[in-house]
Formats: sequence, C-alpha cells, structure tokens
Amino acid sequence: MAKGTSYKSVVVKEDPKTSLAEAGINDVTMPDGSRVVAFGHAFFPNHDRALHGLILEYLADVKPALVILQGGMIDENAFRALAEDEDNYLHDFPDSPEVAAARELGSFEKQVLDLGEKCGDYIKSFANASGGKVIYIPSATHLSMGNEVRLMDFIKSKKQALDSWSANHPEAPELPSDPTIDLPNKLAALLKIDSDPRIVTLRFGSAVRLNGHTLFMIGDFRRRNAGDASKVEWEQRLMNIVRSFDGKVASSWMTTPNHTLPGLTLKHWQFHEVGYLWDKTRMGHLRDYDKRAPGFFSGIIVGDTLFGNATVVLRGNDGRRSFMVATQEGHVMYTEETPGALPNGERIDLSPTAPVRKATPRPSNRRKAPAPKKTNRRKR
Repeated sequence: MAKGTSYKSVVVKEDPKTSLAEAGINDVTMPDGSRVVAFGHAFFPNHDRALHGLILEYLADVKPALVILQGGMIDENAFRALAEDEDNYLHDFPDSPEVAAARELGSFEKQVLDLGEKCGDYIKSFANASGGKVIYIPSATHLSMGNEVRLMDFIKSKKQALDSWSANHPEAPELPSDPTIDLPNKLAALLKIDSDPRIVTLRFGSAVRLNGHTLFMIGDFRRRNAGDASKVEWEQRLMNIVRSFDGKVASSWMTTPNHTLPGLTLKHWQFHEVGYLWDKTRMGHLRDYDKRAPGFFSGIIVGDTLFGNATVVLRGNDGRRSFMVATQEGHVMYTEETPGALPNGERIDLSPTAPVRKATPRPSNRRKAPAPKKTNRRKR
C-alpha cells in the first residue's frame, strides 16, 4: 500500500475548556478615584517590546491602583521551542533572546525554570511600573490562540517523556533531562510570582467583577465587527464588559429603560475590547483576523461607577506608533522613538551582480542519539 494512503494512528488531544461559573467570578471593590488599566494577549517573549516600553512609561506616570492582565500574557510556543524542533518551510524564525539564552543551560529543567522566571519578571514589570496591585488571569481559551493551560500541560508531558528516555539510556553521552529534578505544577510557582504580595494569580479562565457591575474577562468567541463580541457578552451577563481575546480595540455605550414610573429612568451600559500586545512580525501562526489592532483599556472610578475606554495604538506618517490617554495632567501622547513592529522585508537588488541571499538556519535543539556499544562479536 502506498505511504500516502496507508492508515496512520492519529491522536486528537482534547482542548481544555471552562466557564465563568466553574472558573469563578472574583469580586473586587475599589473606592472613588481609583484608576484601573487592563491588558491582554502579549505572548511574552514574543511581545511587542517597543510598545511594552511605552506602556511601562504610561503606568509609571498614571500609577493605577489596579492592573488586570486578561490572558495570553505568556507564549506557550516559547517553551515548546526549548525541546522541540519544528520544520518551518515558510520562514527562518529566530528565537527570542530569552529562549536563546535558556537553550544554552543544558537540561530541560534548567531551561524551563530559567524561561519561567523571565516570564515572571515580565508579569512583575507591570507591578514595578504602576506601584499598584496586579491581577493575572491565565487563559484557557481554545482555538488558534496560545494559552497558559497548554503551557503547563506541555511542560508536564514533555518532562515525563524526556525522563523516561533518560532512565532507559543511562549510558548516553548526553541526557535531555534530570529525573531527580521536579518542575512546578502551578503556573504562579513556575513564574516565581506566587510569593509576590503585589500579584494575585487567579484560576484559568476566571473573571474579575469590579464594584458589582463591571466584568473583566477573557472571551472564547469572536465576531466580525469591532464591539460585537463584547455586546454579546453583555446580552448574556447584563454587566458592563471589558473583554480580551477578540483581537480588536473598541468601546461602546448604550442605555436601556429601567422603568417609566413616575418618569423614564435609564440604565447605562458599556462594553470594551482591549486588543492585543504581541509582536505581529513574530506571531505569524496567528491569523490576521486575530490581530486587528493593538491596544488596552484604562478607566477611573467616579462614585461607584467605572468610566473608561479602550485605547488604540496608531501608526503615524513617519512610521512611529502612539497612543493618547488621560492622566492627572490631562491628555498625554506617548510615542515611540523609532518605528517598531514594522513588517519584515528588505529592499531587493535586481542588478545582475547582486549577491545571492542565503537563509540562516535556526540552531537545532535535537539531542544526539547515544553512540552504539562496541562488541567483539565477529561477523559470520
């Protein structure tokens, strides 16, 4: 039978899913004048580094009392790159500096622990800049988006496989793992943020309900037009919505009648989508549909109500990107010094003497197979 038509064993791994009722809606109460900022889907270490620098500058100026990280902050594929080699027939994809440094440390455990700590430093950077509390909601979102649930699942399963190989090949010149070293089975412990009093790590796919009326959550479905997905969430939950995952930046406001006696009384609603913060020049495996616009949410509590809007990052005529936000001193524009996250590419020389462009191969992480043992047995 031809290879292309032969039966092959296929294993389809179930993608974990959850609901807000199961994961939990966590209540937070904040006083008048408190500032709240929300971010989502940065995928460190493939985050937009130039944009992150501007955000830290903004947080240092505004000093929000609360920063909410709405999933997708850590890229599971960065950890996969430590122990897997994928044949990429599309592009030469260089490792991020953090992954390249972790690759040099030897065993799988050392690599994972080093990269995990650097991921934790990224989460801590929001607390360092703002000086306030950080609530981190790890993602359990399915579909094409990376998530922190699969990250932990990969680390566990990969270590089991490498430990089994190491145990069965004790005389190999190089072992891929050290079975005597245990890796953390909790995300906060892996990132070394579990003992940081400034950071609260919630359950995968959970949500934060602020002052009883505004829900900060990670979405699990998309809609074609900006703002539509967050409005559907409002229809289901009847709360103000600040939502990540959809890859769009949008803010909408709406009123509905509460009653008409003795006169018309209205309820005021708002729903927002925070956009993404990853480097789109490195995250090509995500569809363009998933990356409509980078941005974030910022708001302030007046009385008991949170007032705010989603802030979009725009690119100017000179290629530099900016965003404008409200601070204590009024509206302030934050602009990068040099254009960042520009599309990959270069000018092509069409002259007959142009040098031939050669691709730079990605360094391999495959382990060498053990050398066969020498024997004195004679061939017959």
